[in-house]
Amino acid sequence: MNTRARREEQRRKGKIQQQIAIALTCITVVVAMLTTLYSGKGSILGLYDPASLYHVGELADEDFYATKGFEFVDVAEAERMAAEGERAVLPIFTYQIRATVQSKRMVEEFITSYGNGTIASFLVDQEKTDSLHLVRQISMLDADDRLLLFSLLRESADHVLENGLFSADQVEAVVGDGYGQISYLDPETGTVERSVKALMTKENLAIQLVPWFSAYGEAIEARVPSSLVIDVLAFLLTENVAYDRVQTMNLRAEARESVVEPTMKVERGTRIISQDTVVTQRQLEMLSYMQEHAMGYSILELVGRLIFIVVVTITSVAVFLRVLDKESRIYLYLNMMLSSVLISLLAMHLVSSFLQNRSMLVLDSFLPLFFAPLFVAHISSKRRLGFITAFLLACYATLMREATLMTFFFILSVNAINLNFFRYSIKRLEDLFNWFFAVVSSSVAALAFSPLSAVAIHSLPTLIISLVVNITASLILVQAFVPLMEYLFNIPTAYRLNELASTDSPILERLGAVAQGTYNHSRNVSELAYQAAKAIGANAMLARVGGVYHDIGKVDHPEYFVENQGTENKHDDIKASLSVAVIKSHVKLGLEKGREAGLPQEVLDIISQHHGNDIIQYFYSEAARQAQASGVEINADDYSYTGEPPNFPESAIVMLADIVEAASRTLKQPTYSKYQKLVHTLVMGKIERGQLNQSHLSLTDLNRIEESFVQTLIGRDHHRIEYPEE
Repeated sequence: MNTRARREEQRRKGKIQQQIAIALTCITVVVAMLTTLYSGKGSILGLYDPASLYHVGELADEDFYATKGFEFVDVAEAERMAAEGERAVLPIFTYQIRATVQSKRMVEEFITSYGNGTIASFLVDQEKTDSLHLVRQISMLDADDRLLLFSLLRESADHVLENGLFSADQVEAVVGDGYGQISYLDPETGTVERSVKALMTKENLAIQLVPWFSAYGEAIEARVPSSLVIDVLAFLLTENVAYDRVQTMNLRAEARESVVEPTMKVERGTRIISQDTVVTQRQLEMLSYMQEHAMGYSILELVGRLIFIVVVTITSVAVFLRVLDKESRIYLYLNMMLSSVLISLLAMHLVSSFLQNRSMLVLDSFLPLFFAPLFVAHISSKRRLGFITAFLLACYATLMREATLMTFFFILSVNAINLNFFRYSIKRLEDLFNWFFAVVSSSVAALAFSPLSAVAIHSLPTLIISLVVNITASLILVQAFVPLMEYLFNIPTAYRLNELASTDSPILERLGAVAQGTYNHSRNVSELAYQAAKAIGANAMLARVGGVYHDIGKVDHPEYFVENQGTENKHDDIKASLSVAVIKSHVKLGLEKGREAGLPQEVLDIISQHHGNDIIQYFYSEAARQAQASGVEINADDYSYTGEPPNFPESAIVMLADIVEAASRTLKQPTYSKYQKLVHTLVMGKIERGQLNQSHLSLTDLNRIEESFVQTLIGRDHHRIEYPEE
C-alpha cells in the first residue's frame, strides 16, 4: 500500500471513529441522565401518578403491587402527632422587670404628689384622666385613713406585681385558643404552670384580691374601702407580664419537628390495593409516596440536570481532545474514555440499587468510579486524561440521590491519589507498594471527608473497607483490560513500549547479527532520544523504542551503510543515483518489516519520518560534481528522502538524535564545546530545511534537547585512565 492509499485509509478510519465518538457522547449524556435520575431506584413507574387512577371509596378493578421496596411515611398520623406535640407547648408568659419598676415608681409618685399638693400636675404629666374621681374620694378621707390607704396601696401593689398583672386581651386570646393553663417564667421561681382562672388582670382585680383584703379584717374595710384601693391600683399599675408569642411559636415548631414520623417498610411486590376492595385514603397516599420517590423532580429540575450533564460532558470531551491535539489515535482514546465512563455509570447504578434494596446506606466509597480514570491514564500513557475522566465521573456522581456535599471532592481526590501512585512500573513489587500507598492515602482522605459528609462513626469501618475493595478491584480490572485493548488496537502503552525496548525481537536480533554497526548506532540513538524526550516532558519510552527500531530497514543491505563498512565502500563501484536509491530504500523496508513485526503505528511513523524529506547531502554533492563535469543538470528531489517531516515531538527527537549520533563519530578529540557547536549546527540545519515545522517543538524545547544531547554524548565518550603495561 503506497503512502497516498495509506493516508486515505487512515482518514477513513478516523472519520468512522469520529462518528462513533459523537454517538458515544450522546449515549453517555442519556445514560448519565437516567442512571443519576434513578440511582438506587429499581423499577420506574413512569411519569403518571398512579394515585390518580383511583378515588377513595371506589372498588379497585385490579391488584396494584409495590414495584420497589420503600419506607412509607404515614402523613396523616405524622401530622396528628405533630399537632399533639405542638399543642402540648403551653402559651409562655414572661415577667417584665421594667414594667414592674415603672408601676412601683408610679405608685410612689402618686402618693408623694398628693402629699405635696401637686397631684394635678402629676396627672397631666402622666397623661392620666381621673374619670372615677379617685383624688376627690381620697381627699374625703381623714388624714389617718389616707395614710392607711397609702400603706394599703403600697402593699397591695407589691402583691399584685409579684404575682403578675396580665393583659386581659392576651388572657382572652389564650382562652380562645383552648388553653386552661399557661407557662409562666418567673425570674425567682423559674418556669411554673398556672391556671388561667388564677391570673390577675385589671378587670378581675376585685375578685382576685378579695381573699387578700379579707386578711385585714372588717375594721380596716370600714375605714378604707377595698374598692377604692383596687380602683387606684387599676388606675396606676401597668401590666408586668406579657405573652411571648415568638418563644411560644419557636418551641411549638421545635416540638413539631422533634416528632419522629411513623414509617412502615413496604417490600417490593407487596400488594397495596386488592381487586374488588374499597380504596382507602391511606392506600392512595402510599401510591403517591411511591411515585414521588421514583420520580421526584419537577420539569424545571429535569431540564437543569440535563443542561448540567450536557455542559460537563461537552467540556470534558473538548478538553480531552485539546490535550491529545494532533495525536493519531485521538478518537480511539476518546471512544475508550467514553466507553469506560458508560461502564462506570451502569456499575454505579447497579451498586446503588443493590445496596438500597438491602436498606444499606450508599457511601461515596461504594461508587465504582475509580476504574475508568486509571484505565484511560494507562491506555493513553497520559495522566491528564485520567484526571479529565475523573472530573466527568465526579460531576455525574453529584447528581445521584444519595450524593452528599462532599461526593464531588471525594471522587476527584481519591482518583487523583490513585493516578499519582498507579503509574507505570517495571517490578511487580513496585505495583504492590503503589497499591499500599494509594490505599493508605485514600483512606486518610476518606476519613478527612467523613465529618463533612455526616458519616456516622459506626460507618467508618465500612467506608474504609469498601474503599480498599473498590480500589483493589479497579486496579485488577485495569491490569486485565489494558493488555487486552493494547493487543486489539496495537496501542503503545508504557508496558508495551517497555517490552519493545528491553526485549530484542527477531528483527533486532537479525540486525545485531548482520549489521552490528547499525545495531549499536540504533541503541545509542535510542538513549539520546530517551534522555531528550524526558528533558521536555515528551513520551520518553516511545522515543526510546523509535530510536531502537528506526533503522531496521538496513538489515537487508547492511554493507551499503557506513557504520557497517570496513575499509571497503560499496558505493565506490556504483553511481551516486544508485547509491541514493539504496540509501532511501531502508525507510520503506523498515516500514514493511515494522508492520510484519506488529509494531505500533506511532513507532512505524517514527521509522517513516526519521529522515523526513531531507536531502542526502553526500551523494547529492557527489552527483552535482559529476554532473558539472559532464555538463548536465540534476534534480535535488531525486537525491532526497521521500518521507514526511516529523509531525509529533518524539519523531522529531529521533530524527535529531539519529543525525547527532552519526555526526558525533566524526569528531576528533571531542570536547563539550565541540559537541555543543556540532549539535546546534545540526539542529539549525534541520530547521532551515523545514524538517521541524510540524514537530510541535518550541525553541525552548529545542534548546533543552540540544543540552540533553550534549550531556549524553559527554557521558558516552568519557575518558578512562591508562593502566600501566606490565
